[in-house]
Amino acid sequence: MARRFGLFDVDSRELDQSGCGLAYRPRVRPIVPLLERLYALAEAKGYPLLFTTCCSGRMLPPRGLPGTLVIPLDAAETSWRAALGGYRRFYLAKRARGDPAANLAARAFDTFEHNANARLLLRELDVATWVVFGNAFDLCVASVARGILNAGLPLIVLKDVRVSASGATPQSERETIRFLSEREAQLMSLAAFLELAEGS
Repeated sequence: MARRFGLFDVDSRELDQSGCGLAYRPRVRPIVPLLERLYALAEAKGYPLLFTTCCSGRMLPPRGLPGTLVIPLDAAETSWRAALGGYRRFYLAKRARGDPAANLAARAFDTFEHNANARLLLRELDVATWVVFGNAFDLCVASVARGILNAGLPLIVLKDVRVSASGATPQSERETIRFLSEREAQLMSLAAFLELAEGS
C-alpha cells in the first residue's frame, strides 16, 4: 500500500566539515526551523526522506552516512535496491562539473536528468504524493518538481520552505510558479501541509 507522503529536500544539506555527518548549507539558515519540523514529521510518520546536495557543496561519499542510503548515478549500479527496505533516508547523487558556471551550463543541478536511478527510486518507494522544498527555488527545486511531475506523480511544493536561487529574479520566480500551477502541482504553506499530514 502506498505511503501517503514522501519528502524531498532539495540541496539544503551537505556533508559536514568532519565528514561524519550533515550540515545545513549557509543559504538555508533562514528556513532551518521549518526544515527541522519537516524532518521530525518524516521521522514520526515514517515518511521516506530524499535529499540532494548543491553542486557547489560537499557531497556525501558513495558509502553514505549511517541511516542514509546513497542512490548512485549509474543505472548499472543496482545493489542499492536490495538495501532499500532498511532505510527511510535516501541521498541522490549528482554529477558536479566543477565551477558554478560549468555546473549551470551542464545542468548538473538537475537530479532527474543525471541520476539514472532517481525515477526508479520513486517507483520503488511507492509514495502517493511527493512534497518538495529547499534551496534554489527556480532552478534546483523546479528541476526536482519537474522530474516528479514527469514521472506522473502528484506533487506538493512548499512555498514558504524555500530559498531563491542566487541568480533569481522576480520574473524567474513567477515563471516557476506558473509552470508548477500549469502542471497541477499544489503550492502549499508548511502550516497547511502539517495540518494535512496530521490528519493522515
